[in-house]
Amino acid sequence: MTEGQATEPQYVERLNQHLRDGPLTVSVRTVGVGKDPRLVVKKCVEERDRAAKAGKSFDHCVCLVDVDQHTTLAEAITTAAVEGIDVIVSRLKFEVWLLWHASESGASNTSRQLDELMSKHQLLTNSKHLSPHFPVANVDAATRRAFAADAELAPGRIGPDPSSAMPILVEMMRGK
Repeated sequence: MTEGQATEPQYVERLNQHLRDGPLTVSVRTVGVGKDPRLVVKKCVEERDRAAKAGKSFDHCVCLVDVDQHTTLAEAITTAAVEGIDVIVSRLKFEVWLLWHASESGASNTSRQLDELMSKHQLLTNSKHLSPHFPVANVDAATRRAFAADAELAPGRIGPDPSSAMPILVEMMRGK
């Protein structure tokens, strides 16, 4: 489940294609509730419960959220932990993870600076859609950079700026 309507689901779908030899089938859902992490988790719980009632339970439920300026993030993380849902937090925002596919930048940036770096590296089109040439194959380099930025990255953890717990999802998708 993602709070983002374009970038995050596109990335996860492309990553799934890149890792297609992996043992898992990934289903990505976006939430039309804005960028409120609490509502993203609530919607994830509803989707999980609906699937279970239909006999189509999920093995893992994961929510991708940004730190941004959210006041509900701590509550979302607590609720998710109680519900058995992993929250993958990117700080400042998801684009940090995307940038690490093309750059070793470990500097803290404002949202605007991060957007400019995304443009400089031509990673997005129309500011929110992955470029057709996005280097998803560089996922291992991005993973190394994420661990260099936050050696303690984990689901539900708000790491330093910049950071992303996306390597957790990558490992899940690889069946590890």
